Formats: sequence, structure tokens, C-alpha cells
Amino acid sequence: MMKKNINLYILLLFAFSTLASCKKFLDEKPDQKLMVPKTLEDFQSLLDGNFEMNLASTSAGLISSDDYSLGNDAYNKLDVDQRNMYTWQDKSFSEVRVNDWGSVYTQVYNANVALEGVEKITKASFNESKWNNVKGSALLFRGRAFFEAALIWAKAYDAASANTDPGIPLRMTSDFNAKTTRPNVQETYAQVLNDLKQAADLLPAHPDHPIRPSKGAAYAYLSRVYLAMRDYPNAGKYADAALQLNDKLIDYAALDDTDFYPLPGITNPELIMFFTMETSFTPVIDQSLYDLYADNDYRKTVFFEENRDGSMGFKGSYDGSYAYFTGVATDEMYLNRAECAARGNKVSDAMKDLNTLLGKRINGFVPLTATDPADALRLILQERRKELVLRGTRWMDLKRLNKESEFQVTLKRTAGGKEYVLLPNDPKYALPIPDQIIMKSGIPQNIR
Repeated sequence: MMKKNINLYILLLFAFSTLASCKKFLDEKPDQKLMVPKTLEDFQSLLDGNFEMNLASTSAGLISSDDYSLGNDAYNKLDVDQRNMYTWQDKSFSEVRVNDWGSVYTQVYNANVALEGVEKITKASFNESKWNNVKGSALLFRGRAFFEAALIWAKAYDAASANTDPGIPLRMTSDFNAKTTRPNVQETYAQVLNDLKQAADLLPAHPDHPIRPSKGAAYAYLSRVYLAMRDYPNAGKYADAALQLNDKLIDYAALDDTDFYPLPGITNPELIMFFTMETSFTPVIDQSLYDLYADNDYRKTVFFEENRDGSMGFKGSYDGSYAYFTGVATDEMYLNRAECAARGNKVSDAMKDLNTLLGKRINGFVPLTATDPADALRLILQERRKELVLRGTRWMDLKRLNKESEFQVTLKRTAGGKEYVLLPNDPKYALPIPDQIIMKSGIPQNIR
């Protein structure tokens, strides 16, 4: 019988149908005893289960961020969890439905199953490529999942307090009975970086398919993680490494902005690795964000369209559909490298990257110039805000930039006749862990 400290995996796995994506290859085995994956092909199939691994990114950060707003009718149609996240409440996650916690730790569980399984298979010359791909893929998926969890349930990384700020549970085994602890933020990010760096050493430069991890994806996620940590030299280094493998950009002039979804989705040459998330509501783009786009900016019509009520809706997902792309792509890497160059006082390099990107986005583009690093950084962060709308990065950016007084933002929303305010560096930037997880594991809850 499972012990009381089964904790995390209880709610995450079985309610979430962890192995559903592997159903095809499992169902082909007539003997029930053979349903446990054993071969490299089995473990690869487990990791190729895109429903759990690629199409279930966390939504809490997007829902809680300021890329959009909702009118009262739309707000009233949200479920309880979404209303709580939208207004930064003390209780965000229901105990009786699938949620972001379950999504993250399902991915961690699958990755751990593959990691444990591959270590039982001898690596030899005839299977080395497959063996490396399985292990590298599992490490990337696990590292990315831990990072997504940290962005939601831990404070922003701060070198001055990372050794005392609570991080997130680091499940390193598929064993349900392993005790759950809550390491600090420093240990959390160290594990994320370790997983991603090991993955980079094992994975091929380019994937067979965008849902599969690659060396370029590992580099891109290392850049994103280091950016969240405000370690700008390393964030720039890994953005450059990712761009050395893929530096393609779409020329938005070639897109048909009258299409329902103008961007090409999975065939988009900018994609480094494909992840998406869905919400059950249609966000209205915040007017202050929409007003940032000049009339000759192709993104203004590629990303947005006017709704019947005159508000602005979003149609510019790199998923090429109503789902929101949350993976990594070259445009983000250009922005990462540009920001890090500006912070390193390399204004010319910073503006070169920014202008390379904007040259593919703006009609009749005239290259921008900056008077000094601060001016370059201001321009880059504004373009980051415009380029990465509804890409799942805004919550991370709010948390890290709130650590710098000149970029702090106070979020305000009106919903249900009440005004809600989220101040910079508010403890509510670390969302509450589901109560049942706290009860079963004994780990400390986030301060509200």
C-alpha cells in the first residue's frame, strides 16, 4: 500500500492519464505484463507523447499577466481557478480538476521513467544515437518542466536570497513513495541548468520534428533560464549558441494578414522547439499594448484583429491556431542576445540584432539607433513586449524586471466591480501550491 508521502504524483498522474499518449504502442502488446516500457523505442514513444509533453504548457503565468484584459461578461464565464489567477487571489488551483501542477509533474514523471529505463539499457555503437536522444530528451523535458514550475510557484530568482527562498519540489525518481521536499530557489535553478546542459551534450543539433528536443532547444532554454536569473552574460552566450544552429526569421511582409491565422504553425522556420497551451476563454488584448504598434508594423494586423465589440483579439500564435505557442523560437533568441549585449555595453551588437528582427516585421523599416546602452535596452525591452505577446514569457519578464526599479510595473485589473492590484515583487508572484499537495507532502505553502 502506498505511504502517505505519495504526495505529488497522486493528483498529477492518474487524473491526468499520464500514459495516454503512449496508448497506441502499449495497446499493441497483448500481454498485460508487457505494458511497462522497456526498450529505447518504448521510452522514445513515451517522450513523443505530445499531448502530455508538448501541448500542456502551464497557463497560470499567462492568465495572471498583463498581455490582455477581460470584460465583466467574459470574467464571469471563467471557472473559479481562472478567476482566482486573473485577480491574484490566495487560492488559485482547484483540488478536483486537472491543473498546471498536474501538467508539470506528469511531464517530470514521464521524463524520470525514461531516465531510469535508459540507464538499464547498455549503450553501444549500434544504439548510441537512440540512447543519447532518449536520455537527452528526457533531461530537457524534465529541466523545462522544473523551470515552468519555478516561474509559477517560486519567487523570482534573486542571487541575494536564492539560498533561502523556497523553490519547487524536484522529483528525481518515478517512485511514488519517495519523500517530497522543497529545495530552495538556488538548488531549483541549479537542477534546471544541470538537466539542460546534460541534454545539450547528448542531443542532435537539429530535431527530426519540432516536437522533439534538440541541442538548439537546450541552448534556447538555457538562454531563457539564465535570463530569468538575470545572468545576462550566460543568457546571451546560449542565445548565440541557439542562433548559430538556426537564425531564420519569417518576413512578415509575405504573410496574408487576412487569414484567420496568418502564421504557419508547426512548419514555421523560426521554431526551435514546439510547445503550446490552451485556455478556455478568448483574451482581449490590452489597449495600451495594442497602441505600442505603429501603423506600418506588420504585427499589428498579423497578430490582431478587431472583435465585433470593437476590442482587439489575438490571432498571431506561432501554433497557427487558437492555441498559444509557448515554445522557443529564433525571434526570442534575437531579443535575448540583443538585451544581453545592451546590458554588456555592446550597443552596436545589440542594435544589430534588434534591427535584424525588426527588418522582418516593419514595412519600410529604417534601422533604429541608440545613444547609449540604457537607450538600447529601453528599445529592446519594448520590442520584446510587442514581439512575444501571449507567448508565455511575460510573467517571467514581469518577475525578473521587477527586480530592477527602472522597469517595475504595477498591475491593475477591474473584475466583478472590484479593482485588483499586484505590486512589483509582491509575494503573490509565487502562486499558491494546491492545498492537497501541501497536506499530503507537508511542504510549506507560499506566503500570500
